[in-house]
Amino acid sequence: MFDIILLALLGIAIGIVTGLTPGLHVNTIAIIGLSVFPVIGLEPLQFGVVMVAMAVTHTFLDFLPAIFLGAPEESTALSVLPTHKLFLEGKALEAVYLTAIGSLLGLVFALLLLIPALFIIPFVYFGLHGFIAYILVIIVAVLILRERKFIKIISALLIFLMSGYLGILVFDQKLLSATQVLFPVFVGLFGLSNIVASINSGTLAVPQNQFIKVKLQKKFIGAGALGAFSGAVVGILPSLSPSQVGILMYEIFGGSARNFLVSISAINTSDAIYSLVAIYTIHNARSGVAVMIDKVLEIDFNVLLVLVGVIAFTAFFATIAHIKIGKLFSRHVGRINYRNLCIYSIIFILILVYIFTGIFGVLLALLSTTIGLLPILTGVSRPPNKSIF
Repeated sequence: MFDIILLALLGIAIGIVTGLTPGLHVNTIAIIGLSVFPVIGLEPLQFGVVMVAMAVTHTFLDFLPAIFLGAPEESTALSVLPTHKLFLEGKALEAVYLTAIGSLLGLVFALLLLIPALFIIPFVYFGLHGFIAYILVIIVAVLILRERKFIKIISALLIFLMSGYLGILVFDQKLLSATQVLFPVFVGLFGLSNIVASINSGTLAVPQNQFIKVKLQKKFIGAGALGAFSGAVVGILPSLSPSQVGILMYEIFGGSARNFLVSISAINTSDAIYSLVAIYTIHNARSGVAVMIDKVLEIDFNVLLVLVGVIAFTAFFATIAHIKIGKLFSRHVGRINYRNLCIYSIIFILILVYIFTGIFGVLLALLSTTIGLLPILTGVSRPPNKSIF
């Protein structure tokens, strides 16, 4: 038991680093971890504990770069406009508290739903298995058509087709294994593209109110419950991400930006949990971290309980770290040289890609970065640019 606690603390420390480093996606570390864990003598369950603690911590901390630096990754990209507005108003700490509340509510409701979900998920999934492709087509159509303007609809469609073709290419190539090839693709689509797009944005020295407190309100509880359920959907259905489901939830239920922040952070945390539940219930991993764990560890009910315990343990420390580091950022954010941080992150990530996948991996990362830049540059799938506060 003591070794489990120590390994969970190690995972928390790694998750803090991945969450705070622009472009360092948690799936990147999971792939690296899969390569090195036998060398350092970790058993499969121990590896799973580190990865789960890292993934959960990451879902808390990865909002801080989006709040203070405007540097999101794929799962937090939707939060940039609401959090940036709060930052410009000197209320960045409010965004910190809201995302912490959302992540905690996502955890609580995800765990409350866990036992019935173990029985409901297989029944629903296998009952709908023959229709999943049609469901995904409908969801994609909704996401594309919500752009409304013709030029943006065409842009969204082209980006969708290019991303799909990239997936076909990377799994048809023979130079890298199916595990290795995910590394440069994730790095490019979700990491480098966001860094490159925001490298010249700089950091504004806006004085932040240090005395903001956020109370838990009924509307936040509802948003957290909705986010937890949505995260379960993301964790079970293939090809869906927290951002895509977040867009759908916003379109269907609307609400204020504060509710939206609570909901999107709840989706991220719930997704981290149910991507593991998917391995146990339907024997299909639905996230990069879950894929890596599934390759080395057979998840039965007892193992699932251990990992759920690790998640609950991790959430306590992740919440404290999120708030403490958020307060530290709010006091010193004007001193950060964001451009240098971005440049160092790009160099570091490309070095890792070269070490683990060679020059072909670097080229693949650059290609993925180009595709990842397209939705950012065309403004596809961003929250509505209107006041919802």
